[in-house]
Amino acid sequence: MVADGQAALAKQKIVEAHRPGKGPKFTRVEMSDMNIIDHGTAAVVTCTGTYESPTSTATLRFMRVWVKKGNGWQIVAGTVASASQ
Repeated sequence: MVADGQAALAKQKIVEAHRPGKGPKFTRVEMSDMNIIDHGTAAVVTCTGTYESPTSTATLRFMRVWVKKGNGWQIVAGTVASASQ
């Protein structure tokens, strides 16, 4: 979601961007400043990610809410924003 709460990218587009052989790939991915707040069956995770490709570099801030389901952990909500904002 973007700052005003509107969906920025559909889940399908995000999943597709990370599949092998599809579109431009990252030459480097670095996660930093990770903070996990554990609530037992839920967790809030914040971090910064730097993504480098042959043509560009982007640094993004993430927040994800994970919930423990019967078969593992699942993201149920999240935000992403440019780290330069």
